Amino acid sequence: MKTNKKSLFFIVTFLTLGLLLSACGSSDSTEETQPVAEEETTQEEIPAETSDINPFTGETGGLDNPVIVVKIDNVNPARPQWGLAEADIVFVEEVEAGLTRLAAVFSSNLPEKVGPVRSARISDLEIMSQFGTPAFAYSGAQKRLLPEIASANIVELAHGSSGGVYNREATKRAPHNLTINLREAAPTLVGVSTPKDVGLVFDEAAATGGTATSTFNAKWPASRVGAEWDAVNNGWVIALDSAPALDANTNAPIFANNIVIQFVNQGDSIYKDSGGNFTPLIETVGSGTAVVLRDGQRFEVDWSRPIATGGTSYSLAGSPFSFAPGQTWVLFVPTTYDVTFEP
Repeated sequence: MKTNKKSLFFIVTFLTLGLLLSACGSSDSTEETQPVAEEETTQEEIPAETSDINPFTGETGGLDNPVIVVKIDNVNPARPQWGLAEADIVFVEEVEAGLTRLAAVFSSNLPEKVGPVRSARISDLEIMSQFGTPAFAYSGAQKRLLPEIASANIVELAHGSSGGVYNREATKRAPHNLTINLREAAPTLVGVSTPKDVGLVFDEAAATGGTATSTFNAKWPASRVGAEWDAVNNGWVIALDSAPALDANTNAPIFANNIVIQFVNQGDSIYKDSGGNFTPLIETVGSGTAVVLRDGQRFEVDWSRPIATGGTSYSLAGSPFSFAPGQTWVLFVPTTYDVTFEP
């Protein structure tokens, strides 16, 4: 069969185009197997790793958990308390007759037993406002205070309305035996904030330049909170009324990585207890001085909290002070009260 020049031209052209298309397809396939996709994966993984740091502790985990503040008893019949060792932050505040109570913030860990849960105070509301919309676990309050609690930006987890997650322990007498199961309570909470920045800055590197300190003791009229540095466990062993504090869940000492003695102004509120003692009103919004203890040293710093919905920043010589990752205790101590350090 004869093939004319025109037909031959079309055949050659067709074969050439086929080879070109085959080459292009092979090139696309090769590019899909190149490390471009791996580079994109690596870039996506970096934020995921760095964003896992909890702003309450400087450690990983707990970012998806609700923030729950539990009001905890702090008198001898209530000790040892349950669950304090697993709190992220523990606030110490004066109540009536010179006693103190604790407002413990939980998010990283949600223990099955926390307490003894006691009644709310007016100062709790300002302390909690920096956490967004936390859940608040408490047992009762003065009738005049109940409307203030109801209008606060919190989700109530009160004993009276959430009885299913509370329990009375047989090892102590009422009212010092009420506990709450935070693990069971968490799934029932709606609209509760997760952890957000409250002003704390963390650094794993050991602090330098402070004053070596072995113990400290803060005194209220009818309460004492102190600590002793334990270099072996790299933490401060908390002492309540001069006795080492234990966690009833483990019967082990309570270690804090940081302790803040925050000097505050404090006056009488409009509320009183049944004995006629005024409930203190602690001014946690404002500015002042504080002493921070970490790594066996103490540092004199400044604190600032301009607005109630914002956190508290701590600075040393004008720069943010870095806390050790882990649990932090914040003691609100009136400027006229006595705090001692050794040495």
